[in-house]
Amino acid sequence: MENWREVLRKMCDMDNREILIASHRGKFSSSVMENTTLAFLLAIRQGAHMVEMDLARTKDGRIVAHHDNDMSRLFHTTETIGEKTLRELLDMPLYNYLGEICAEHLETFDEILDGLKDKTVLVLDKCWDCWDEVYDLLKKKDMLKQTIFKFYLRDENPLLWAKEHKDCMFIPMWKEIELLERLADLKAAAKVPAVEITPRDVNDDVFQPETFKWLKEHRMKVWCNSLSLAKRLVYGAGYDDLKSLYYGGDAGWGELIKQGVTIIQTDWPYELKSYLDMRNRRSFDLCDV
Repeated sequence: MENWREVLRKMCDMDNREILIASHRGKFSSSVMENTTLAFLLAIRQGAHMVEMDLARTKDGRIVAHHDNDMSRLFHTTETIGEKTLRELLDMPLYNYLGEICAEHLETFDEILDGLKDKTVLVLDKCWDCWDEVYDLLKKKDMLKQTIFKFYLRDENPLLWAKEHKDCMFIPMWKEIELLERLADLKAAAKVPAVEITPRDVNDDVFQPETFKWLKEHRMKVWCNSLSLAKRLVYGAGYDDLKSLYYGGDAGWGELIKQGVTIIQTDWPYELKSYLDMRNRRSFDLCDV
């Protein structure tokens, strides 16, 4: 388990090319539920340098860990988190990936912060509509420096919020090459050590060598998802987890690294860490020849 300060130091050091692993909602399966303290702790034990999570506001203003727009997948109801109080949510059955009611419950952001303090870097994804409350909780727990905020570069409100909060760190999500000037403007106004690109295809503008060169010149590293969540969802220009697991890491993760990606978000932190260790050993062995 690597010290979170050291992870952030590596991320912010443009000369450091170590590949960092971001775990997507933690390491979860069966009754270990996504976006829970246990899932996050398992991920960092398996080699993740940081954990990505999603948050939502309840009807009574509490912040809980939940990703989806409605509750159909995990609660088997089409209602939303914002329509329920925390007490109501805790009293509802939570369904695991077998469709069975599990022993776990929805966790509050307070619980997660208490479980992860000084343990890893927190990357907050889907929660931009409650950033003020999230910010206050992080300040209260003295964990703001341990946290990175993500948002879509095209969205105006979080962009303005980012420029106003000099004490926060941000990784904007970017796929529109025409927003290059906006990205440069944000970099000048806020702490932006990296940018997340979302290419669907190897020909996408954000996945081209000249784009990576521009980002390096502007002192931003590249984060890319290798998730293989569904057939309709393509990440990392197709160099995803599934391809890596089927054909070996060189076929997926290795292609992202070759392109210049230095932060990979995955659902398989242990397997990616094992591949990176093998890759490093292979490079070391070549140096001995």
